[in-house]
Amino acid sequence: MGKNFKRVIVFMLMAVLVVTLVGCGAAKTEEPTESQGPKEEPQPKEQKKVKISINHTSSLESPWQKGSLALAEYANSKSDNLEVEVFGNGVLCQRNWEIMLEMIQVGSTEAGLESVTALGSIVPELSSIQLPFLFDDMDHVNQFLANNPPIWQKWLKEFEKKGLVAIAVSPRRFRQLINNKVLVKTPEDIKGLKFRVPSNQMFVRIFELLGAKPVPLPSGEIYTSIQLGTVVGEDNSVPVVYDFKTHEVADKMTIWNYMTDYSIVVINKEIWESLSKEDQQILMEAGKEYDKANRAADDEYAVYAREEMEKAGVAFYDMPAAEKEPFKELVAPMYGELKEKLGEADYNEFMKAVDDAR
Repeated sequence: MGKNFKRVIVFMLMAVLVVTLVGCGAAKTEEPTESQGPKEEPQPKEQKKVKISINHTSSLESPWQKGSLALAEYANSKSDNLEVEVFGNGVLCQRNWEIMLEMIQVGSTEAGLESVTALGSIVPELSSIQLPFLFDDMDHVNQFLANNPPIWQKWLKEFEKKGLVAIAVSPRRFRQLINNKVLVKTPEDIKGLKFRVPSNQMFVRIFELLGAKPVPLPSGEIYTSIQLGTVVGEDNSVPVVYDFKTHEVADKMTIWNYMTDYSIVVINKEIWESLSKEDQQILMEAGKEYDKANRAADDEYAVYAREEMEKAGVAFYDMPAAEKEPFKELVAPMYGELKEKLGEADYNEFMKAVDDAR
């Protein structure tokens, strides 16, 4: 009796356990009730675009603005990941290129556009193209860039050591000389006069050799420094002089084509490396659109600017080749000094590339 009773109890406990387990299994596979509603499928998150602001200090009518807009339009049309915007007139940097370049290097803004005149303060080797009287004419300048010699490529790569990447290069008009004292025709005319120069040691040296007194100042201070008499004038291209309205405070301009320049679009290196290879390639292609649009606009703007300045009363003097010779003699030491800075190998390679472009 005792043994049979124990078997019955064990059998009953096992039966209860089986029923319980079956009930739990059924509960797990039970379909949701109508009140619970169907399970919602997770929605894919919308991909956030990478915003790239291109900054420059020229006006909204300038070739730089038109070139930058062409770059932005191309990049935005080709990539679903990029959102490129243009901020001209120096609105984000007080029209001061030094502030702008610092902002790009630290990543507080993504990209910017400036001249070799300014960028030479970051990569000094670039300023080699600005040796006075190095290039003959715009065709010579354009051909050098078209040849894209290895020495030039090497110098552009130097930006990466400074936290930047160059994505576009375009030629600029020759730099001229404007002031409110004398129409410069001889070295004697320039002697002792104070001229605003960019914050670039090469310019300081050139004007010292010419017998003038260089005063390094930001581009945003050109107008007021002439207006207040701090300096009598500056060196710059016809389009830039017109763009910054320098002709309103200085009315004597000598066209002597003494120095060339390029504009370069640079982007923060960390931001660049965060982009996909496809988007990097798109931005490089967009850089070519910048070059194309900037050249076309620059050609038109140079003619328009001179015409408008002449209407405003600016006197122009187109210096003949023979009259440039005394100036060339004064700045001749710059060539030997550059050779010493670059080293003989790089200097010879660079000068050969300049000759090959003739």
